Amino acid sequence: MNRSPARNTGVYMATFRALESTRPVNKRLLYDPYAIKFLPKFHRLLVSLSRFGPVRNCFIAYINARWPGTYTAGVARTRLIDDMVIEAVQHEGINQIIILNARYDTRAHRLKTSRQVNFVEIDHKDLQQRKRKIMKPPPGSRSLPVDYIELDIKTQQLAKVIPPPLLPSHYKTLFIWEALTTTRELNAAETIFEYLKDFPPGTQVIFSYVDKDVLVNPGHYTGFFKINKLLKKTGEQWDFGLHTHELPGFLAQRNMKLRYDGGATDYRALYYGEKSKRMKGYEYFRIVRAEVK
Repeated sequence: MNRSPARNTGVYMATFRALESTRPVNKRLLYDPYAIKFLPKFHRLLVSLSRFGPVRNCFIAYINARWPGTYTAGVARTRLIDDMVIEAVQHEGINQIIILNARYDTRAHRLKTSRQVNFVEIDHKDLQQRKRKIMKPPPGSRSLPVDYIELDIKTQQLAKVIPPPLLPSHYKTLFIWEALTTTRELNAAETIFEYLKDFPPGTQVIFSYVDKDVLVNPGHYTGFFKINKLLKKTGEQWDFGLHTHELPGFLAQRNMKLRYDGGATDYRALYYGEKSKRMKGYEYFRIVRAEVK
């Protein structure tokens, strides 16, 4: 059975989170007990065996050999966004998190904050139905408070599907969108950014993008040809990027100001320290945190 690109990407990231969760408590960057539920049987078996250090090391080495830099970059990026979310909730009054293209994101279930937060997940109905089935709590237990909203980003506009109770007068909102790598996504982004202009100052957005230089000079980046081959197989061809110096202007045109912009080199250094200097690949995949003016 062919899987959608979104589902494939969701499975890859869930695999990384599940694998990282098998590390000892004092060494892992994150813990996600739910991620393993989204994996195919063989991947679940490998993750279960990865509780033994040598097996885990072999699994990670295999990932890094085939897709250089993706594992350490993916785990560090997930931890960075987790920390940004917690900081925004704890110290900046954010009380609603809206996750676009949520795929198999589990932040609503695993992040712990001292303040109550309303989580909203927006995605295609097929992915949501599978996710809700997997995450369904056992009989008699309380379900976790997540609002699910169906959206086909190709044919529907965000403003048309979000109900009034979730709009700005009720919440101070942070949007998460881990995708801005294709022209199709850019077209959707313009609709979303236009929608964000109506939100009050202080509304935040975290999104990812690709440094355009990797599309212009792919041979300059470790492992990109392997990554590009994988992308083509999954139907997720990258064809949009931004030069880093263009980003402040890109945001200003959309009534936003830049708060953070960093690539894998930056966020790996935050969490791996000196070890990050030996980590190569995926440096071109960047995370932005911005704020409505």
